[in-house]
Formats: sequence, C-alpha cells, structure tokens
Amino acid sequence: MTEIIYSPESPLASPRAFGRAVLADIKAVFRIGWQLFVRNLVVQYRQSVLGYLWLLLPPLVLALVWTVLGRAQVLRTQALAVPFPVYVLAGVFLWQGFVEALNGPLQQLSAVRHTLAKVRVPHEAFVVAGMGVVVFNLAIRLAVLVVAMWWFEVPFRVTLALVPLGAAALLALGLALGWGVAVLGMLYSDIGNGLSVGVNLWFLITPVVYVLPGHYARYFNLNPVTPLLTTTRNWLLLGALPPAPGFWTVAALASMGVALGWLAYRLAQPHLVVRL
Repeated sequence: MTEIIYSPESPLASPRAFGRAVLADIKAVFRIGWQLFVRNLVVQYRQSVLGYLWLLLPPLVLALVWTVLGRAQVLRTQALAVPFPVYVLAGVFLWQGFVEALNGPLQQLSAVRHTLAKVRVPHEAFVVAGMGVVVFNLAIRLAVLVVAMWWFEVPFRVTLALVPLGAAALLALGLALGWGVAVLGMLYSDIGNGLSVGVNLWFLITPVVYVLPGHYARYFNLNPVTPLLTTTRNWLLLGALPPAPGFWTVAALASMGVALGWLAYRLAQPHLVVRL
C-alpha cells in the first residue's frame, strides 16, 4: 500500500508532482464519491421517524410562514403572475439548494476531520458525496414543486427544460463559495458559526420570497444569487426565456470558482491536515 506523507511544504514546490497527484485523484474521486453518496443516502435518515420527510418539512414550514405574511399584505404580492404560495415555494426550494451546496464542503470535511490524515481516500470524494445528496434533495423538492404547480394550475412551459441549467449554476455558486469557506472553517471554528448568521442575513437581501423591487433592482443584482435564482424561477413558473442581467456572468464565474476553489483546497490540504 502506498504511504502518503503530508508536509507543510507547499505542493507548488514540485508542480509536476502536484499535477500528477491531482490527475490521479480525479480518477478515484467520483467513483469513491458515488459509493459514499449511496451510503450517506441510506444512513442519513435511518434513525429518524419521519425519514425523508425532513427533506421537505423545513422549507415547507418556511414557505408557509412567508405565504401567511404575504396574505397579510406584509409583502408586496400584487405584481405576481402566479399564485403566491407557488412563487414562495419555488424560491425557498432553490435557496435551500444553494445553502446546502454552500455548507456542504465544510460539513462533509468537518464530519471526517479526525480521519482525514489516516485514510487514503481523496478528500474531494467526501465533498462529491455531499453534493450528490444536495442534488438528490433538490430534485425531490422540485418534483414536489411540479405537483404544487399542477395543483395551483400554473401552466407548464417549454422553459422548464432550462431549469436544470439554472439549478446547476446556483449549486455551482454555492460550491465555489463553499470551498473557500471549508479552507478557513477547517482552521477556525468561528467561520462555521458565522456562516449560519451570514446565511440568514443573505436570505433577507435575496428575492426569495418577495418580488424584486424594480427601482432597486440594480443593487439587488449585486448579490450573485439574485440573477441565478430569479432566472431559474422565471423558467419554472413564467416561461420567461431571457435570463436576468448578470446570469451568464455569474454562472461562468461560478463554474471557474468551483475549479479554483478545489485547487485552493488542494494547495492548503497539507497545512490543514498538519493542524487537525
């Protein structure tokens, strides 16, 4: 069995060896990640009475609360072309997917932090397994949303075919940011604690449960989640083909961010393992 030695020396001191190690691990990451994903899916809710209902209960309760607030005229809902409950449900489900992708790397690596230096499994396999669960959860929620659309008689439009693209961009943004959070969070526990506070504030400045204010739209679009979530929800519910301003820019940056974040973790990995 090949022995792995972690050293605080920068991997870039030997770029060729670093490149060979990365390529060798890529071959194993997805195979092992799939095996871990299946295992996680089986054991995740094994000790829970409600089981997989926990995929839906938290976002459904959140959507119900904001729907009640909307019906009480706390939120502006007159401009909506679809029933408000469906609008809120779509926003909450998409937001939940983004948050799970954002939290995923730190949660997965923290769960196995005491064994990272003892196993020969590439660390990225744990993150891939976690993202598999995120994708599975989002697919289940979107299936429930389709049922809600049918119930509220929201027409099914051809732009539904573009929803996977928007959802993938949203998850990629979460994962790209999640890699950076994981690098810092493995060193400092304050990062994980602060992340939950930051996500709650981020929710309020993202048009998840309210209509994007037209006068302040340019300011809200500075939030990278806004064009991705808004565009995906429009494809789901309204059939509006043109994406929101900034969608393609954020989607491209998110895709590059996933690769750069992964490489940043690979570079930081020896230092992280030494400090665990």
